[in-house]
Amino acid sequence: MKVFITHKTTSRRPITQQQAFVITKATPTIKIQINTLHYLVYKLQISTQMNEKGYILTEELKKRASRYLAYLKFQKVKGRNMFDTNEMSSALGFDKPTISNDLHLLGIYHVNSAISISSGIDIIESLLVVNRLKEAFLICTSKHGKKIINAKELSLQGIKVVAAFDPSSSFDAYEIDGIKVLSTDRITSLSDRMHIQFMIIATEKEQAQQAANIAIDAGAKAIINISGEALTLSEGIACINTNGFDNLAEDISKIQALMAANTH
Repeated sequence: MKVFITHKTTSRRPITQQQAFVITKATPTIKIQINTLHYLVYKLQISTQMNEKGYILTEELKKRASRYLAYLKFQKVKGRNMFDTNEMSSALGFDKPTISNDLHLLGIYHVNSAISISSGIDIIESLLVVNRLKEAFLICTSKHGKKIINAKELSLQGIKVVAAFDPSSSFDAYEIDGIKVLSTDRITSLSDRMHIQFMIIATEKEQAQQAANIAIDAGAKAIINISGEALTLSEGIACINTNGFDNLAEDISKIQALMAANTH
């Protein structure tokens, strides 16, 4: 279905963005023509797609947004908290007006001042409906960690354990198949830098709630708990409680569905 929209005005008052763009979830393709004194530069016809939130996303904008997201994540890993459009323009090769306009359309405002990298990542990921379950933190004991890291169910879903943490009070550093297992006092800073929201708990039952509290404090939005212990969690956390590894593939599918529902 296509909708043709013509907007004409002789008023000296600029039209608003809401007047300029008519958005409807029922119409996957919108052809827009705007003919006004103040918006002659927008006299064009465009075919657009919308994500499930109802935002207009041209293919070109989606491609640039993906580049913005990769840039912000890289800066976050480097330990930075803020960015500005001048730096982004120099790094990506897009002119500053294009970036500023794109960020505004994506929902990132006040682009003439420093902008929070974390907020930018959240907004763009949400708009692009990015699957946030491709990278995970593992909170484990040495007994259970190896099974998760080597689980074929994770690799088949394209999920990678990028860091592991041991909540044991008598902790001595160790590695599992090349992945260094760290103390849980490192998890919050690394989660913030790497923007990890998916965590897997593979501990003894008596450690599971402590591990869940640590995960939530570190920003977890999705948890698979294979300890067999029922967890008490705050609102807004997608969680699957299971006992062991037998149904891991099914548990991953369930948590993906829950995370997608929370995203929308």
